[in-house]
Amino acid sequence: MRTPRGTDTAVFLLGLSALLTIYATQPLLPSLAAELGVAATAAAWTVSATAVGVAVAAPFAGAVSDRLGRKRVMLTAIAVLAAATAACALAPGFAVLLAARAAQGLAVPFVFAVAVAYVAEEVPASRSAAVNGLYVSGTAFGGFLGRFLSGAVADASGWRASFAALALVLLVVLGGVAVWLPRERRFAPTPGVLGGLRGIGGHLRDGRLLATCALGAAVLFVQVGAFTYAGLHLSGPPFGLGTAQVGAVFAVFLVAVVVTPLTGRLVSRAGRRAVLVLATGLVLAGLALTLAPSTAAVVAGLAGACTGVFAAQACATAQAAASGGAARSSAVGLYLTCYYAGGGVGAIAPAPLFASAGWPACVALLGAVAVLGTVVALGSWPARAGVRPPASRARTPSSGSASVGGPSGR
Repeated sequence: MRTPRGTDTAVFLLGLSALLTIYATQPLLPSLAAELGVAATAAAWTVSATAVGVAVAAPFAGAVSDRLGRKRVMLTAIAVLAAATAACALAPGFAVLLAARAAQGLAVPFVFAVAVAYVAEEVPASRSAAVNGLYVSGTAFGGFLGRFLSGAVADASGWRASFAALALVLLVVLGGVAVWLPRERRFAPTPGVLGGLRGIGGHLRDGRLLATCALGAAVLFVQVGAFTYAGLHLSGPPFGLGTAQVGAVFAVFLVAVVVTPLTGRLVSRAGRRAVLVLATGLVLAGLALTLAPSTAAVVAGLAGACTGVFAAQACATAQAAASGGAARSSAVGLYLTCYYAGGGVGAIAPAPLFASAGWPACVALLGAVAVLGTVVALGSWPARAGVRPPASRARTPSSGSASVGGPSGR
């Protein structure tokens, strides 16, 4: 069975909307600090508030859509996200801005997690890997576009205009998804919302899944911490980059469009453990390169660290799905909660170090967190995790495209 025309475009747009706003304030921190009367490190709470909102709502998104339907929930979530983004543009002060940013985060999982479920149910198995790849590419492009557009518009017209521009993008996405995404045909509603939350108690006793959740938290801690404080680093001496220039640095996120599918293939051959070790080594090498007093070196280092983070994230997401058993959706929900909670902490935890000892101290913290997350995961994952079985053997439910269906870092 073929997917209807337009589905691919709609899935890409869903991915774009999921990550468009989460980290859009990273290039705006100096501007927000100057206009709202807070320290630049305190302005990093605008990143943390959204990530925490995602973490709070993530376990419930799948359960709500299991009851109410996929497309309707996603369209409502995009509309709420657009409204919350417009509210950011109108915020009279820092506290209201934080509240609006948290509201954005609460809406995001109802696009993010539900889109993954929609693809799993509605797309034929022969095309699921390709469509999942489109979704991940959409998240990577959305993460880049949100940061780049924020920096460019804020440099020309102020930070409030940047939120207005993002709200307009979301309205365009809303129209595109409404027109091009077919209504679900294989969906069967659950008797109640709480039914979708079953299994979480068992997951909390699953050491392997908890180790994977710890890795996910570490991965996004590193990603968010690196790009939040690297932006502040590049805006100061000896670099002196402006808001638009800092926003352009986030073009390195486009590497995920290429890296994530390649990671999936590599995992199927070498296994998640081996790929995770390689990914962590790349993260550490990239972070070390950012210590050079050169803009080109810092950008190259961020690109390397970002590539390693995406590869590690693909390993962790696939392992979370494989560990879930019959309650796979709640396992992925728990993983997403830990993942975005790690990002929320990563936005603010390096602040004292950056204020007192600068970027090198942040690099030391981020490297330590990356190593710790990897060690915890390796101590729990099976020896051959993620290796594709020979063609003569039956494939397990966790094989295939699981490694490309998870969140992108974002």
